[in-house]
Amino acid sequence: MKRLRRWPRYALGGALLAVGGTIALLIWVAILTTELRALENNNSRQSADNQAALNDIKSRLADLKDTSPGLGEFMTTMQLHMAKLWFSGKASNWGLATYELDELRETIEGAETLHAKKNGVDISNVLASVVQTQISPLSDSINRRNQNAFTRAYDDLRSACNGCHEESGHRFIAITRPTAPPVSNQKWDSIS
Repeated sequence: MKRLRRWPRYALGGALLAVGGTIALLIWVAILTTELRALENNNSRQSADNQAALNDIKSRLADLKDTSPGLGEFMTTMQLHMAKLWFSGKASNWGLATYELDELRETIEGAETLHAKKNGVDISNVLASVVQTQISPLSDSINRRNQNAFTRAYDDLRSACNGCHEESGHRFIAITRPTAPPVSNQKWDSIS
């Protein structure tokens, strides 16, 4: 009989423990829910901050694109380096010819980064091809200090430029051998 009387106490104790555990779990869930909401709000703020930073970067990139040189500016610079290359090579100023060829190559590489397309022609691919096929023979002729090879390689480069102009719908741009120095304040002969 004593055992039977103890059973309700055990049951009551167990029930109190279960209720206490449940209350503790509910409190824990409430705490975690509050922390989760705080994290979500923080992430929303961070997302808004990240979006604002991304929009700022996009705006600055657009401003840079608006002020960056276009393909025409690169082509004009190439034309200037080609003219200077011609006069330095014809004067056998091989040091200056090497320098102008390097400047031409750098300008071509800059133009390649534009990834410009004109009338369905990928100009970047054409420029990469010119570097691979035309610049090397020109460099070799300069290194060998060979006037005849220089003239042939230069004319081949001009021809490649004109071929691209024609293919891209700009045949009205025809590059020729220059007849007058592009600048009057530069000495073309070698300085010994």
